[in-house]
Amino acid sequence: MKNLILAVFLAPAAALAGGYVVPNVNARDVAMVGSPVAAQDSAAATYQNPAALAKLEGLNVSADVSLIDLRTTWTDPTGINSPVNTVPKAAFPPAIYAAYGFRLPEAANSMRAGVGVGFTVPGGGFVFWPGDWPGRNEIMTVDRKIFGIYATAGLQVLPQLRIGGGLIYYRTTEYLLQGLNFLGSTPGQIDLGTAGGAVSYDVSAEVTPVKDLPLTVALDYKHQAVQTLSGHAHGENVPLALQPRLLDQAVTHVLTYPNQLNIAVAYNVIQPLLLAFDWTLERQVVYVNDTFTGDRGVTVVVPRNYTNDWTLRLGGEYQVLPLLRVRAGVEYDHAPQPSYSISPTLPTANTWDVGLGAGYTVVPGLEINAGYFHAFYEKSTATGPESFPGTYDTNTNIYALNITWKMGASK
Repeated sequence: MKNLILAVFLAPAAALAGGYVVPNVNARDVAMVGSPVAAQDSAAATYQNPAALAKLEGLNVSADVSLIDLRTTWTDPTGINSPVNTVPKAAFPPAIYAAYGFRLPEAANSMRAGVGVGFTVPGGGFVFWPGDWPGRNEIMTVDRKIFGIYATAGLQVLPQLRIGGGLIYYRTTEYLLQGLNFLGSTPGQIDLGTAGGAVSYDVSAEVTPVKDLPLTVALDYKHQAVQTLSGHAHGENVPLALQPRLLDQAVTHVLTYPNQLNIAVAYNVIQPLLLAFDWTLERQVVYVNDTFTGDRGVTVVVPRNYTNDWTLRLGGEYQVLPLLRVRAGVEYDHAPQPSYSISPTLPTANTWDVGLGAGYTVVPGLEINAGYFHAFYEKSTATGPESFPGTYDTNTNIYALNITWKMGASK
């Protein structure tokens, strides 16, 4: 009985392993692999670097639709079972921002400010295994979405210095489905749905160190959000003797969206060529453990002990024609995961990533942007007495399409 109840809770616990932070899906940032933190030029700065909102002129709207295609192949180390692929399904996280930049009345040296609001999906998990695969008792479905609502502002305090920040509200919903084998009975399953949210904040700054040098240095910090998720677990085909413990129960657990720090540089090498560099730290050490609490006397603490995730990004943007900008980028994401906790719920690993894209000005003030991102994951193998054995080979594609409108632009 005890082992069976532990299995019910351990499956969603594994889904909390690191690797559910989603890249910025703004098309320009997708094409440059997230590198232009210090080169934000639209309302998308509401999310990426609020200090840059002070550079905007008038009303600016940025709207993206994106498609994330994540696929994983599991290989049985014993060779008994054939390789299994996840069921192809796409996620469509949006990124919608509106901002307004203005000159401060009667301010010396033309001081400026900007405000912005926006919405996107900065994290989640989207994994669907076939219902008959060998690991169905570990997990079949993970559908987690972390929604972010942003209200930020930027202020130019000196001719070469801008600061910014604001509030973030994270709201998480998740659904997990796991198979269960009851000895002598029809195979059953447990599904679990929870939701919850928390408020956090963002602070940022950018500086032009040398007045006549087109070099910008930026810093953006987003604080962690500790969310208490609550919901219900429900069992199907549960034997009568086990129904009092497994058929239905309330469940809570704590999910922490990690702190994120970006330190970035952007430099116009020549007038049409912009180079951008960014270093990102995700404080994944917040995953000391995952605690799941049911309302029928069951509490499970699962150790994680993750290390911090850091990323190096380099991107470029070139003005090929007066109306056309092309972009590209490359990044390395250092996200090692302990072998004992590698799980089919959200398999993750170190990655090399590339991006490509372009932006075209249709009419003055109206630009259409497209971006493509591909992640090459290192193969990862689960080992240890508590892990589900196997090797995971994952690939991710992100496609993004954006429309940016700048009110009153004349050229």
